[in-house]
Amino acid sequence: MKKLLLLQLVLLALLPSLAQQSSATRIFGGQYSAARINNLRNNCRKYDWARQQLTAAVEKARPWLAKTDETLWAMVPGQDLPRTIDVGYDKFASGPKFVGCIVCGDKILQYGNYPYNPDFEKKPWKLTCPACGSVFPTNDFGKYYQSALDEQGLFNPAKGDTSLLFNTDHPDPKDPLHKFGVDNGFGYVHNGRAYKYIGYYSWKYWRYIQEGLTALANAFLYTGDQRYAHKAAILLDRIADVYPSMDWSPYARRGWYHSDGSTGRGKIEGSIWETGIVQGMADAYDKILSGTQNDPALYAFLKQQGQRYRLPNSKGTRELFVTNVDEGILKTTFQAVLDQRIRGNQGMYQHTVALCALALNTAPFTTQWLDWLFAPDGGAIPELMINRFDRDGTSDEGAPGYAVIWGLHISPLAALLRSYPSYTNHNIFRDFPQFKNVYTVAYRMAVLGKAIPNIGDAGSTGLVGIPNADPKFMALGYLYTRDPEIAVAAYRANGYSAKGLGLDIFAENPEAVNLEIKKIGEAAGTRPIGGYLMSGFGLSILESGRGASGIALASNYGRTIHHAHNDMLNFDLFAFGHWLTPDLGYPEFATNIPSVTEWTRSTISHNLVFANKRPQGSAWSGHTRLFKQLNGFGAFELDGKAAYPDLKTYSRTLLLVGGSSNNAADSNAYVVDIFRVRGGNDHVFSFHGPPGAVRTEGLQLQVQEKGTYAGTHISKGTKAAGFPYGYSFLYNVEKDTSPPASFIADWKAQPGYRGLTENDHIHIRMHATTSSDDVSLADGDPPQNKPGNPKTLRYLLMHRAGSDLTSNFVTILEPYRNHPFIKSVRRMDNGKEESISIRVEKADGTVDYLVYNPAAQNGIQLANGIAVTGTIGYIQEKSNRVTKAILINGTALTYKKASLTSAGTIEGHVVKMYRGLGGEAWITVDTKQPVNKSLIGEQIMIETKGERDACYRIRDIKKEGTFTRIFFGPGTFVSNIKKGSTAKNKTAKEQEQNYSYDFEEGAAFKIATHASWNIKK
Repeated sequence: MKKLLLLQLVLLALLPSLAQQSSATRIFGGQYSAARINNLRNNCRKYDWARQQLTAAVEKARPWLAKTDETLWAMVPGQDLPRTIDVGYDKFASGPKFVGCIVCGDKILQYGNYPYNPDFEKKPWKLTCPACGSVFPTNDFGKYYQSALDEQGLFNPAKGDTSLLFNTDHPDPKDPLHKFGVDNGFGYVHNGRAYKYIGYYSWKYWRYIQEGLTALANAFLYTGDQRYAHKAAILLDRIADVYPSMDWSPYARRGWYHSDGSTGRGKIEGSIWETGIVQGMADAYDKILSGTQNDPALYAFLKQQGQRYRLPNSKGTRELFVTNVDEGILKTTFQAVLDQRIRGNQGMYQHTVALCALALNTAPFTTQWLDWLFAPDGGAIPELMINRFDRDGTSDEGAPGYAVIWGLHISPLAALLRSYPSYTNHNIFRDFPQFKNVYTVAYRMAVLGKAIPNIGDAGSTGLVGIPNADPKFMALGYLYTRDPEIAVAAYRANGYSAKGLGLDIFAENPEAVNLEIKKIGEAAGTRPIGGYLMSGFGLSILESGRGASGIALASNYGRTIHHAHNDMLNFDLFAFGHWLTPDLGYPEFATNIPSVTEWTRSTISHNLVFANKRPQGSAWSGHTRLFKQLNGFGAFELDGKAAYPDLKTYSRTLLLVGGSSNNAADSNAYVVDIFRVRGGNDHVFSFHGPPGAVRTEGLQLQVQEKGTYAGTHISKGTKAAGFPYGYSFLYNVEKDTSPPASFIADWKAQPGYRGLTENDHIHIRMHATTSSDDVSLADGDPPQNKPGNPKTLRYLLMHRAGSDLTSNFVTILEPYRNHPFIKSVRRMDNGKEESISIRVEKADGTVDYLVYNPAAQNGIQLANGIAVTGTIGYIQEKSNRVTKAILINGTALTYKKASLTSAGTIEGHVVKMYRGLGGEAWITVDTKQPVNKSLIGEQIMIETKGERDACYRIRDIKKEGTFTRIFFGPGTFVSNIKKGSTAKNKTAKEQEQNYSYDFEEGAAFKIATHASWNIKK
């Protein structure tokens, strides 16, 4: 703490002399140099696509250019105009924190978290409800605002003419509606709740000003027309007047809502979103700075305004303008970052400082601010790059969108440093080569290249899409790294086209990268079929087929922290273009209210086992025990004990069996789900399909007339007290208190679910094969303020209780269209052993046998003659003839004429390892079994006591004497750096002593093997 304070004092002590260093001599910002601007304008004359950008920039700025100087200057409000991002939220309210429209109630919730979109030009100071059309506030706030302007031209509520605070549609003071809907800036109180219409409008109004500033700056950048720079400069100068006094905390103390991460800090906005506000201002300033020379009319106007409103800062010259913006925006921002009034998710505030440093473009300050980004007590990028970043390119956030924020913000920061020749102390691309993975991580998350699972606070229920998998962002990654894998991903994500990719308008040859991407992408061909493992983020994917027949299984075993849900080992099934076991996605609001903490984010609302009547705990990651993707068969086993550390076992094995390799409408692939739990005294297996009716076979369900799953006396949504989290959010309960071990439940997706129609007959059928004490069906609601979310989902809950309980929940999931393709499912084991054997008979007469044995070294002999020594055995039989056999991690499988042998799991120990932060990651191993290049592409699972999954994809193998060296590509095994250990005065050996690793030398490892056998037809 003392070091941090000292660093802040040193940096701030340098700032008062900024004006002498920068104002008179600085012509350009650091990002938009003369050479880059000249290239841009030359390219606009040469290329149609560049001219289109210029035309769009001019058109967007047109209405702002038309505004008078006086209008632009007067648009900027001050600190005392209240602002918030939710009309009705009240942190201190005893009832609901969030409420709907005072006229139509909850109908407005379907329009999302921020439903009001003001029309600032045609309906100033008004919000219109998108659901019912009601307009608030009812008073003429514009007149009241003008009456409250003080001597400096800023809104001061104490000066406002209160006689203007009445409903203009009911001007008679005797009218009961005379004061209805009236807002003086601090809200209209209705039933004890303040509806803050003006506060919400003000938030959006600041963003509107920001849009105008950006539009003007872009128009100047493209055209060189000084009129745009003139208008932008007026906005910047006025913002610089008020920005030092902006402070969100007084409104936070009122219980209002903004993006402050519950800290109460911020300036114009909450501390998180404030990063974006300042980034826009700094970027605009950098763009227009060269256009502020030789503009006497600008400085005469600013001088006139300064005198008229008795402003404390002198105005009238370019030097004074630059000083005002440097001090009022750039310096103020840096100080606010130091005291955490501007913070944001990791990457956001570092990017903010970098943009401000380059806009400042003044030695030695710019270098000092950029160095601060890498200092242990500053932006701490080296430590964050290791401690809170993984090899897949995601941060420590649990939801896909949040997990990529770090990369989205550090990428432009890295690019800024790369393109700023005056700074050479740090280069992210050089120092951390594994950073390149951020450019393709979102695309790699997408199953079948079509849909990213809605994990944690992401997306919405059943939403299909690939947000953040932006081909243009990937193309930038190729520009910076020249990695061909990034070029291929960009090409495929762009619809197998290079159109619009890699066009660098600031380059002398702006189409060079585009042509390279086109050549590489065309040579790569189509995306291969098959699953993959993202062991850094914690996502396991199996795939079968492509096109209409494509089916995919995705299981999350990563973070249960930071915008994650308590859902380690949850899975979703993608078939027929839809998520059929959909995650609920983003909660109503990212706040700690019961519907969020006890339901949407809790374990019970996911496809999981809820153990010991409490949700999972916080963890970085589970661990991979097995991963294999073969043609028509895939398997993975994931260990989630980190989320339930008091259990002996919390493990899930999922198999994806079958599938069509053509574009048939029905894939006929199914899932085998084996969920093993050991320990505790209460296990509830929770599962749900898509919204729609559920039909069961074999259950005798009795309707529970009232209450919820928590009890007949507990109403829906009651905060947990004396009963488990989430149980009160399960209602309309039906229960079988003596269920059979085997039964069927069939979900039919309802029309309207993510575009389904009456002609779509899509189902998912569960074949349950586990004895339970009771089985229930109950409704549970997804967040209702997300467009497209269904009203409710139907949950199936299998419950088992007992002392030191052991549960093997075994189910087969059958996605189908129109008609089922599975005729029957039968367990062939006695249900009491660890090993599990299943017979699946299909409608076409094919019979599948599946054997799972966690004790792989112990052979299994079934009554029908199947013998397996291994972890997984699969046999397909038709007309009493074996047509396919697969053995995973085993030595032998026999049945009739089929016989497979294998060396079994490859095992050994790590002899040496790469110990650096950024380079080619490798290990040297000692093993008795052969390790050769046939294993390239396979996963190696290394024993670890750490919180991260030490599972890596093999990139290359090289024999070195009696040992073998295995390569994993650019990366590091360091999982944690002690603060300050990357200081330049430390040797590499001294630095390594302060590193923690995913594993250590001497650790055991395993590589899964397989053998397969097919009869050609």
